[in-house]
Amino acid sequence: MSDQNERREGEPTVDRIEDVVRAYAARVFSLPASAVRAERLAGDASMRQYFRIVLPDGRHYVVARYPEPFDPATHPYCDVTALFLKAGLPVPRIFDADGERALMLLEDLGDVRLQDWLATAEPEARRSAYREAIGLILRIQDITHLAQECGSVAARLAFDVEKLDGELRFFFTNFFEKHLGLSLDAEHRERLHEEFREIAAELAAIPRVLTHRDFHSRNLMWYRGRLYIIDHQDARLGPPSYDVASLLGDPYVELEDALIEEMIALFLQEKARGDVAWSSTRCRAFRRELDLMLLQRLLKATGTYAYQTAVLGNPVYLPYIPRALQRAARVLSRLGRFPALQRAFEEIIAPALAEQVRM
Repeated sequence: MSDQNERREGEPTVDRIEDVVRAYAARVFSLPASAVRAERLAGDASMRQYFRIVLPDGRHYVVARYPEPFDPATHPYCDVTALFLKAGLPVPRIFDADGERALMLLEDLGDVRLQDWLATAEPEARRSAYREAIGLILRIQDITHLAQECGSVAARLAFDVEKLDGELRFFFTNFFEKHLGLSLDAEHRERLHEEFREIAAELAAIPRVLTHRDFHSRNLMWYRGRLYIIDHQDARLGPPSYDVASLLGDPYVELEDALIEEMIALFLQEKARGDVAWSSTRCRAFRRELDLMLLQRLLKATGTYAYQTAVLGNPVYLPYIPRALQRAARVLSRLGRFPALQRAFEEIIAPALAEQVRM
């Protein structure tokens, strides 16, 4: 079993990687490599690696090291960053991109994620931060046409049936088979996959807007008194509820029900203000859509946590599995649909969570 940061065959050692990063920064700033300090930063659930580099005059930046070379002219991160900056959205600027060496020099937004900041924030400050986050979701949705006009990669990708269903199958494989080590009987497995397809088809049929795709408290940085968006390279078209579900169903934090309800109401109020199509009927439909989207997102997130834990041997995400599944169970109960999935929660997931608590 290997860690996500384990060295691949033929890959430089950590010290050697830091030398590569220092040499890259030195070239960009016309400095000797010995004058540049490099500090490895905690990564995310991807194969990217991040380093903070500090120059002799105190200026600091982040270097992202990608797992393979890329073309800056077509790379999704460069593309979506340009789109978001054109729209005035707060994302880190790209100062240099060396595709041949798979390195990118980025604006440094510090180390405080929204998840970290919330731990000590006062209730009113938390409320204000989430109002700001909802505002960012609305602004992303508002640039759907801009993304299409610019020919952005984000406008050419979508949460279609195959994508949404594939994420649910990813959950099935990595949670039931890899994490729990179970093999469900053929009939139950087939019924689950039929329900996954039903969920995917229903969500895919909703008129699409631009989404961040992973809009939660670990991808929002608190910097200089405001929120900045990171990890936006997977932006694509999807249901209006997608980023709202990511933010308000976020397993990384505990949010009060009253705050969640207030943020949903704010989102709907702002949508109705800017678009007459968002009538009371559409708003009621949105709440049902949001529950379905929450279910899909929470199961997809569980699949990611299970993959990191069981396949990559990375324990960081293990504590979030019970929280995501407990929230999914509540949503499933509200929906009152999908009997095969309900059976899986009652007969398999609930006992597994109880056993994890006893351990």
